[in-house]
This record gives sequence, structure tokens and C-alpha cells, in this order.
Amino acid sequence: MLTQNLSDYWEKLYTTGKDYWDLGKATPALLSFFKDARCPAEGRVLVPGAGRGWDAKAWAERGHETVAVDFAPTAVDALDSLSRKIANLTCVDRDLFELTPAKYGKFDVIYEYCCFSAIHPGRRDEYFEIWQKMLTDDGLIIALFSPLCDDDTMVGPPHATSEGELMARMDGVFEIQDQIPVANSVPSRKGKEAIWLLRKAK
Repeated sequence: MLTQNLSDYWEKLYTTGKDYWDLGKATPALLSFFKDARCPAEGRVLVPGAGRGWDAKAWAERGHETVAVDFAPTAVDALDSLSRKIANLTCVDRDLFELTPAKYGKFDVIYEYCCFSAIHPGRRDEYFEIWQKMLTDDGLIIALFSPLCDDDTMVGPPHATSEGELMARMDGVFEIQDQIPVANSVPSRKGKEAIWLLRKAK
């Protein structure tokens, strides 16, 4: 049985045209955030669950050394093609839960979009542990959480989350530096996403 923990699950969605998360372009909310004074002007960026790499490409073109991670063959092929054209974009074909600082170094920024909602809710704390390991001590998590609502988390993917769940899971692990409403969501995500800026808890 295919589960979302396996690359074959996602590959089947890609090959059957059910890659509903893929906008075919960089996320409008991210491009708007690039103009915000709170967006880091420099720093090494990790994009877990990068898909075909539209957002990773946008980070790299902004001048950041960017590492994009995915394990579905279609996504990896697309990322590899982009990385051949953009010098500061690196493609990593790996399950994100296998990332280690020893192999890939640490990052000043971790950019989260659609990956948190794609993994099974039972692995969310494990995902936060990856953030903890891969982020520099003074690094920044830029998390575009979606769908952010009170829907049943067990229905999905995408699996919904809520402010209450996030606050409970982050307690003592990450501190919320800011919460930024998204004004230009794509229609299907309107009113259900926000950018949270997080740092390691002191």
C-alpha cells in the first residue's frame, strides 16, 4: 500500500496529473514577502519538499545559496534541470527526514510551504526536529502554513493545522517572531494560510 511516507505515493500523483499543489510558478505570497523588510537579504536557504522547485528557484534567483530537497522522481528531475541552469541552486534527491548537518551543513533560512501539510500529522514533531538540526542557532524559519484552519488533520494530504496545534507543538522548541497575513493567496487557499517567522527557543 502506498502511503505519503513513500516517494512512490507522490510520484503516482505527479504522473496522473494530480499534483494539485503545483502552481506552475513561484508562490505569489513568497514573491510579496521578498519585498518585506523582514525577509532576510542574504543567507543559505533550505527548501524541504521542494516539488518542481518554483519557490526554490525564486530564492536562488534572489541571490541565496539554495538547497532544494525532494524524493519523487518527477520532482527531482525538474529540480535537477533547474540546478543545471542556476549556479547557486542545488538539488538533493533524498527523504527530508534523512537530512543531516554533517552531510549538508546548516542553513540560515528554512523555507516551509506545503511540506508540513503533506507529511502525516504523526510526523510533525519529527519534522520540527529536522528544522532544529538543520537551522543555525540564529537562523530563521519562514513557514507559510496552509491549510491553516480547524479542519480534521487526519483528512489529507494536505493535512490541515491550526494555530492551537502549532502553538502546542512549538512550545519550548520554536519562538514566534511574527505572524504575517497573506493578502494574495491563490483562490483555493484564500483565508487559510499565513506566514509565521520562527526562531529556535532560547
